[in-house]
Amino acid sequence: MNASYKNRATLNLLRWQLGARMLKRKVLVSWVDDAQLVVGLGDTGLTGNLYAGLMEYEDMAFLMHALQPDETFVDVGANAGAYTILASKAVGARTVAFEPLPATVEKLRDQIAINRIEGMVDIRTMGVGEKNETLFFTNDKDTVNKVSLAGEGPNTTATEVTTLDEALSGEPCFIKIDVEGFEFAVLKGAQLTLSAGSVCAIIIELNGSGEAFGHGDDEIHRTLLGHGFAPVAYIPATRTLTALSGPNTGSVNTIYVRDMDLMARRCKSAPKRVIHTAFGVEI
Repeated sequence: MNASYKNRATLNLLRWQLGARMLKRKVLVSWVDDAQLVVGLGDTGLTGNLYAGLMEYEDMAFLMHALQPDETFVDVGANAGAYTILASKAVGARTVAFEPLPATVEKLRDQIAINRIEGMVDIRTMGVGEKNETLFFTNDKDTVNKVSLAGEGPNTTATEVTTLDEALSGEPCFIKIDVEGFEFAVLKGAQLTLSAGSVCAIIIELNGSGEAFGHGDDEIHRTLLGHGFAPVAYIPATRTLTALSGPNTGSVNTIYVRDMDLMARRCKSAPKRVIHTAFGVEI
């Protein structure tokens, strides 16, 4: 997002780092439209949005342009809640947010409270996978905490894991999956959800991290193709979707849609959003 705002973005970074160290407390920042972030030092899952406007520009912009207020967004691996805030505060949709670590859930609750969207967000303190079980998650890696391959050990937390098929009711439309390599297991536990036809878009992290769990990006890609989804790239400035032949290698995430024409129409007709952390840029 900051290709033409590089100097000002750098100034944002320096201003934030200096100010946060001087104040030594969390601060409230206007983010998108009326949405706000409460941010302190070390909140790396949020501070990128202060430097770059939208930390994951194409994916976040697509969510705001394509998601409808009367739909349900499912945030798998919600972390501190950046996507949840965009979905429920900026767009006005209902969100079901899954986050396995209690300490991170407290940060998520802070964001929801400051944005006054408690009635719109259903927080589930649990992981998501292929089956109901208890797994150990690392708890000392900030935004990249994940299922512990070694099981129980130092700096791990035991957490209940559910499946999307069992946990969800109603008709979710958008799903974001960011679980640091455990994405294939999430899809395996969502076969009924994905087959039902109500899910119109998925934003999923595909950056090779699934190899640690025995599943490559191509396997995840084929799974989604089998459920009628196709990968696309999104250009927020022109609000255009472009078909891809595989996962988006230019991004850590890939957007998959069921009906490209429908998503394109939604994006074109969506209201503009003001990104305050990008100097008032409208997208």
